[in-house]
Amino acid sequence: MRTFFGKSVSREIKFQIPFLLIFISFSISIIFFLFSITRHKLFQSSYDLTLFDQWLWLISRDLPPISSITNWHLLSDHAAWSLYLFAPLYRIFSSVNWLFLSQAICLSFTAVPIWILSNNLGINYRNTWIICLIWWLQPVVFNININDFHPEVLAMPALVGSYLFNRYKKFLPWLLCLIFMIGCRDGMVLIVFGIFIENMIRKKWRYALSALIISLGWLFFIKTILFPYLAKINNYNGGASIGVISKYLNLFFNPIQLISTINFTAGFEYLILISIAFLPFWRINAWPTLCSGIPLVLLNFIAENQSYRMLIHQYSLPLAAIGVVAVIDSFSINPSLKISWKYITWISICWFSLAKPYFYTGPYLSRLPNINNINEAILLIPSDAKVLTTSYIAPHLSHRKKIDFPRENLPKQYLEDNDFLLLNPMDPGWGSTSDIQQSILDQANHNKWICNSYPNNLELCKKSN
Repeated sequence: MRTFFGKSVSREIKFQIPFLLIFISFSISIIFFLFSITRHKLFQSSYDLTLFDQWLWLISRDLPPISSITNWHLLSDHAAWSLYLFAPLYRIFSSVNWLFLSQAICLSFTAVPIWILSNNLGINYRNTWIICLIWWLQPVVFNININDFHPEVLAMPALVGSYLFNRYKKFLPWLLCLIFMIGCRDGMVLIVFGIFIENMIRKKWRYALSALIISLGWLFFIKTILFPYLAKINNYNGGASIGVISKYLNLFFNPIQLISTINFTAGFEYLILISIAFLPFWRINAWPTLCSGIPLVLLNFIAENQSYRMLIHQYSLPLAAIGVVAVIDSFSINPSLKISWKYITWISICWFSLAKPYFYTGPYLSRLPNINNINEAILLIPSDAKVLTTSYIAPHLSHRKKIDFPRENLPKQYLEDNDFLLLNPMDPGWGSTSDIQQSILDQANHNKWICNSYPNNLELCKKSN
């Protein structure tokens, strides 16, 4: 026996999971999956999904996983080696649905380690369900599920699991959780570094030193060895991570410049957004756990890009998991405390205010009149063709060696590099413009490409032989 927050607990973890929890988690994962696949079918996915889907399709065909859009190697995109775990699934059946399904499962079933941790700390049955509900009703959990696919979602069960194994001194499983977390996205080193801070506060020196070595060691490796190596062998200037974490770490060497670039108003609004659903539940004893989120909060706070501070993107998802663990710590002081229903009402209000299910009644229906035409045109494009299309159609044509979309800041020899064009100047998508797409179509007609016009200005053109 040992003590934790002043009460005795066994060092052995009890993995008692009620069937009802598994059933509800499974049901939520199905609901999440249906939401995400519906968004995809409505042609609202972004080009990010194209990157992941094409990389995995290339791996499953034993081809180099280098995006034809960015010319990045898979590992150049935040060093997410965990994506290789999808390769066997893509060999069996190549489908972007694997990504949607895995994301839905990881988000919903994170409630399982939450339950185990709550149960082992003696929190009563009713309150344990409330804690799971707090996780499921986090606005960022729903929003990230319908926002394409992001590999750091895979790390959420491991993140909560790391707190469970830490509490019960299971060093090896805890270590494996941290290693898997950094393999989901390089940004997770900020969470691992935060875990170092937490364990320093708790005076758990072995865990603190290990977390420090893992976070700084992985960051040093990818910035000084992995990314430069990939850039050299693939002849490009870097991947998605080259300017993200490094940029803001470098700013710390110039505090005056750092302070002058911070949008403090947006930053404090962000702090309110990420904590508002938790405030009625947190107690003072949860502050060491909350400290593990400080590095990521700080990065999001000082970021120039507003998307880092929005709950529709993935950047705050780990903070939601940390916030729930902090609730568990708060409840563990008085496990039998009866939580008022007004708190449940508060969670629900926060979800309806900040989650985005209403997107399916408005913004996500914008391309509904053109869906049949797009699908008809897609069927006419051979699987081995080189295709230039829009950012929102590209994820539906990513199982090929060459897929691209025209960008305003990246002029290319589009006609020479592609066999088919599927463009819509009236709806050019992200990163493109009507003028760019109309210019490409005009050039295609001038060069005697065979073009077929659809309603709403959709154009399918094939290079003439």
